[in-house]
Amino acid sequence: MAKRVRPSATPAGDAYEAAVRYLAGRPHTVAEINRHLRSKKFDADAIDHAIDRLRAQRYVDDEAFARWWVEQRERFKPRGHRALRTELAQRGVGRDVVDLVLGERAPDADVEQARRALSRPLTRWSNMPDAEKRRKIHAYLVGRGFDYDTIEEVVRREVSEAE
Repeated sequence: MAKRVRPSATPAGDAYEAAVRYLAGRPHTVAEINRHLRSKKFDADAIDHAIDRLRAQRYVDDEAFARWWVEQRERFKPRGHRALRTELAQRGVGRDVVDLVLGERAPDADVEQARRALSRPLTRWSNMPDAEKRRKIHAYLVGRGFDYDTIEEVVRREVSEAE
């Protein structure tokens, strides 16, 4: 049986449809959509047209994406300012948008996020000597993008609560 191929109206229409399918899984930035469509071998004009159409319909907005990304990280996989900044930059969010979105977070949000991130591994480390426990907490939180002041605050709280 021969495969039936649907005739497409325009390459720009095909690029738009490919972008909409790509957006079906989760929100994406303009840069991610651009990379995806380039990998599918669409030409620059078709990509630009598709992205303009997506913006006009409010399917793509880097600021809304950055807010969504930070919210998802806070809820499911807590990260510090440094890690969030890096992740958003890797996804093509502009520095000004990143500064705006991360600037809206509460000043003590990193401390709370760090404590949430530690909730699971702390149970494994409960019987360790304090020095080793401090080292583990520090290494764990550095790996998740928390800054030194936040880490020290969390270490001080966790060790004092354990005593």
